[in-house]
Amino acid sequence: MDSWVVNAMQGLHIEEERALAGRLTAALYLTGSATALLLFALPGVEVNDGPALLAVAGVGVVWGVAALTVVPWKTAPPIVTHLSSAMGLPITAIAMAASGGAQSPTRFYLLFIIFYASYFYLPREAVPYLVGCVIVHCLPLVYDADATDGGFVGEALVIAPTYAVLGALIIASKSLQVQMRERADALALADPLTGVANRRAFEAAIDMGQPGARATDQVGLLLVDLDDFKTANTLFGHTGGDRVLCAAAEALREAARGNDIVARLGGDEFAILATGITPKATEQLAERVLHAVAVADRDLALTGFSLTASVGWATYPDPVADRDQLYRQADVALGQAKAEGKAAWRAATTPPDDDQDTSRSFPVSTS
Repeated sequence: MDSWVVNAMQGLHIEEERALAGRLTAALYLTGSATALLLFALPGVEVNDGPALLAVAGVGVVWGVAALTVVPWKTAPPIVTHLSSAMGLPITAIAMAASGGAQSPTRFYLLFIIFYASYFYLPREAVPYLVGCVIVHCLPLVYDADATDGGFVGEALVIAPTYAVLGALIIASKSLQVQMRERADALALADPLTGVANRRAFEAAIDMGQPGARATDQVGLLLVDLDDFKTANTLFGHTGGDRVLCAAAEALREAARGNDIVARLGGDEFAILATGITPKATEQLAERVLHAVAVADRDLALTGFSLTASVGWATYPDPVADRDQLYRQADVALGQAKAEGKAAWRAATTPPDDDQDTSRSFPVSTS
């Protein structure tokens, strides 16, 4: 098999289902082997090649036991799962030829493959198995003279669209299930009011890094706190407060870069996590945040309340050398910004440099 094909495989693409897929693999192979051996004792079943049938049953038992006890399904590469599924096609073909050809009940083992591949694999990886099942089912037309004399030709004509529809229904059902799951996951990581990421998503991002980020990337963290937010709730009630929070979240989204994570940590506290950013670019981002919040205040036009924000930021590895301290340093800088009069940003320094201007205020809107 070409290496690019192997590398493109995803196999059991939902990690949580890999253990289930492994157990099901074992169950299917062991069930197939047991029922194949029972054919020797069933009246009316033609076994014209006993050694071949015993051989495939033995292979099924060995692989079924290995799938149950040896194969690490949670970490097994995609090629292992595909070889396991693909092996079912020649095994079924041999079992059919050894036990009656067109009339062999073992042809219904193909349903195992259809259900398994359609459920566990991506559509592009499942379709070849559906085609393979149709081919194997029709193979008796090549070597069994009785197949063309009986009703097997009609069965073959019906089985192809039947397998296709069955596989398509399972694939469509699984795709819908995956979409619903992804939507639920997205909702679980989003703040229901503002639509930005919630604290859970933020903590996961800051602990594990953003998707696609490298361990060596510089990271910038901005903590944003709305100034005097309680005044908005006092003057305009919770409805007015919600408007302010939504306006602030939208302002942060507009200020942030496309790959930055904007999150609401709770109440009127927000954060922006930026990867691949220099301290100078983080400073510019803080400036954009203050400007965007000022614009949002003008758009809100709430008499008696001015929307402003205080920002504290830090970057790793410069000046914060310990990534675990990134949040704490940014929080310290935020406290300094609020203490200095709000509507300002303050940068973390380690150690503080009294000769360096690490804060900048943004004019408060008077409209």
